[in-house]
Amino acid sequence: MTDWYGRRASWWVPLEAAAQRRLGPTLSHQHILDPACYTGQCEILAYHIAALEVVGDPEPVDVTIRFHKLPPYDTYGLPPQDYPRVFAKRGATSKHRMPDGALCMWMPLDPPQRRWTHDKGLLELIELTRQHLFLENYWRQNDGVWLLEDAPHGLPRTQGGDSTWSTPKPRRAAGRPRRRRSSSSP
Repeated sequence: MTDWYGRRASWWVPLEAAAQRRLGPTLSHQHILDPACYTGQCEILAYHIAALEVVGDPEPVDVTIRFHKLPPYDTYGLPPQDYPRVFAKRGATSKHRMPDGALCMWMPLDPPQRRWTHDKGLLELIELTRQHLFLENYWRQNDGVWLLEDAPHGLPRTQGGDSTWSTPKPRRAAGRPRRRRSSSSP
């Protein structure tokens, strides 16, 4: 047995509890070894959601979420349990996909309140996935319009060469402009 978080029931039971209650038998998990890894240290906790309903998508979507013991991708200083890979509709065009086809749903250098972390639970990650898939569908059908705030890809560089990131300010909803309040009320 190993001390990897993905093998500890004290980690994965709370992670998946709400998702299991909501999704029932459509959610399953398994521990696998990465076949491309020869050290035996490349364990993966893989969740599979069969037939996730996505608003605006006529066909339910199968989703796979992979938590790696030793991620084969950069986690940008985040613990691996806070930067899993989420796969759905492989090969679909999107402005927010990783080079390996995983969904790009948050900027890793954002503060925890602006990205998913394992303490928020698997159900929240699944709901973020559902939202992301809806946004991708909308983007494909509406000439590249992304309905919510989104970040550019890549990590901006400073003049010294260090990566920096500043979260863009949220966009205001379209519609009537706000009325300015006057300091002199009638």
